[in-house]
Amino acid sequence: MNLDQVFVALSDPSRRALLQRLAYGPATTGQLAELLPVSRPAVSQHLKVLQDAGLVETEQRGRHRWHRVVAAPLTAVATWATDLTSRSSS
Repeated sequence: MNLDQVFVALSDPSRRALLQRLAYGPATTGQLAELLPVSRPAVSQHLKVLQDAGLVETEQRGRHRWHRVVAAPLTAVATWATDLTSRSSS
């Protein structure tokens, strides 16, 4: 996992909104597209960035692509931030 890639993915408000929705459970591309005031292709591009960073996994089921959050990269960010905070508090 590339922590820099995770931070880049998290830097965009639209991608953070997608992750916040996916925290409640898997969703289709169409369901996610309803959340944002952008085109469906733009949502697909955001999902690709999240996938490349390892934050989202996608599974094709019939005609739909289902997306879900992957916790490991978020845990790595939390660990990094906690470690940084504990070092600066000393």
